[in-house]
Amino acid sequence: MTRLASLLTILASLMAVPFPSCADWIDQDTPEEARTVTPLPVIPAHVKTKKKKVKSKGVEGNSTSTSNSTAGGSSTSAKTSSGSTKKQKHKRREPTSIPTFMPSYSPTIVPSASPTDTDYVPPPPRTYELVFSDEFNSDHRSFNDGHDPRWTALEKNDYTNDAQHYYAASHAYTEKGNLVIKTEAADTDIVGFNDVRGKKEQVTKHFKSAMLQSWNKFCFTGGIMEAEISLPGKSTVGGLWPAFWMLGNLARHTYVGSSEHVWPWSSSTCTEKSATAQLISACDRVQHYGLHKGVGRGAPEIDVFEVQAGKIKANTGPYFEMSVGQPFMSTSYQVAPGRLPRPGEGWWPAPGQWYDNLTSGWNTSLNIVFYGTYNHFRDDTDPASQDYWSDAISYNRQLNSSYFGKFHKYRIEWDAPDDGSEANNFTKSYGYLRWFIDNEFILEIKGEGLNTSGTGAEISSEPMYILLNTAVSSQWGEFFLYANRLIMPSVMPYSQHCAVST
Repeated sequence: MTRLASLLTILASLMAVPFPSCADWIDQDTPEEARTVTPLPVIPAHVKTKKKKVKSKGVEGNSTSTSNSTAGGSSTSAKTSSGSTKKQKHKRREPTSIPTFMPSYSPTIVPSASPTDTDYVPPPPRTYELVFSDEFNSDHRSFNDGHDPRWTALEKNDYTNDAQHYYAASHAYTEKGNLVIKTEAADTDIVGFNDVRGKKEQVTKHFKSAMLQSWNKFCFTGGIMEAEISLPGKSTVGGLWPAFWMLGNLARHTYVGSSEHVWPWSSSTCTEKSATAQLISACDRVQHYGLHKGVGRGAPEIDVFEVQAGKIKANTGPYFEMSVGQPFMSTSYQVAPGRLPRPGEGWWPAPGQWYDNLTSGWNTSLNIVFYGTYNHFRDDTDPASQDYWSDAISYNRQLNSSYFGKFHKYRIEWDAPDDGSEANNFTKSYGYLRWFIDNEFILEIKGEGLNTSGTGAEISSEPMYILLNTAVSSQWGEFFLYANRLIMPSVMPYSQHCAVST
């Protein structure tokens, strides 16, 4: 069974004004030390130094010794056939009059001296204040529709992503201070619409699971969110699709009609494509229902993780060109409009085909098996102008068996674009997204990369809600019938705004 224990907390940037409306969203069991947080440093992966073979002549015979080459040279010892060693002498290199062409790959032990005499003091790191938390310490909570002020557990069929499950509200509950999402083999008869046959029919779903949403109850724009999660299932068995993610509040997941021409748009630029393919576009010149003219809206998607288990290793099968294989977690920003031309799935992008300003950490790889989705809807009257591409800017991070059944901390840092407000020191910024696991850097997407792509897409400025779920899908890893529980003891989103949707 799959078990998820989770603490959910949302923090907001410290401001001079209080947040009285946010007080009721903070769980009284949240410890004081967890009520503020600062961003983590971005430490990208570095190129490893290559080993060079050094041949040396020994006293009684010849042998070869290998050592790491360094920028300043080093002495090596050659081992003889009899086991004795002889140091090789090297002349000391005099410093060059100009900098060397290539810097060393290793950072210096201490910071270099300031190149100029200046009194510049870098700004202190931004501090975020807690505005929402849920410790799940009370057992037997019900998340049925209308039962909980923070969350709603779905009671409906899932039509998306070749879903093999039915979402049952009873499969999300609290137990021993944890939120539990239970997935099991159990039949549910439903009446669903068959897209191929174009008519309703009765079908049987053979699995039950749960999805928890904060849709239309709590959403936020920009900040930090983190959760401690124990993944369900086994690291070598596919089929389960645990996810921790956010979605723009204009679309409600599994209610597919709400997302047509809305998911995953994040653009406020009027173009020929957005005028016909984006439901609420910057081309609209009429203000109504709280929507401003000339402002595009949508429901972009930020995946803190989607985890795929399995036995296919890196550099084999579909991951032949990748250094990360199963099991892995995908960290993604899904956004529209997408790029054209675009890379082919399974191939590395050619110059100009993908986004700049992407920085990755250790044990990661660009997800070249999924670059996004072609969106077509059967009721559209002019597919040529209404169809659109959406992009998945995604990196996979290698996992192992220790992430399944044990708690690890997953974190997203989200800075929304700013046109130069006083709160941002009158400086325009394009925003960013950063992912971490156990405080180890995974990926950064800078808004400058989206801005220079020419599509009009941008880092999300939408109020977004939180989703926790485990799906069962025949298209997610090698499908295998295996019941499990997902455990998540703590989730903490930190936001610049206390944005409560009503």
